[in-house]
Amino acid sequence: MENPPPSQSLPAYTEEVLEALKPEIESTANGLPRDQAETYLDSAGFEPATVDTALDHLLNNGYIYIVNDQIRLTESNL
Repeated sequence: MENPPPSQSLPAYTEEVLEALKPEIESTANGLPRDQAETYLDSAGFEPATVDTALDHLLNNGYIYIVNDQIRLTESNL
């Protein structure tokens, strides 16, 4: 039995945060510091509580990971 695509398991607001954040992370060579990600998402109109919850959900479910305090996308999300 096939597993559903990962995007189907994300709450809508988390998927929106991921889609908004992808270009910012992809534009860096070493990832994006969490505080910069939060600032960017805040300027994009996301509520701070939504951003915090979404980033934690993305991290805990393998959509993003952190190396040297930099948020990076997993290869399946590139």
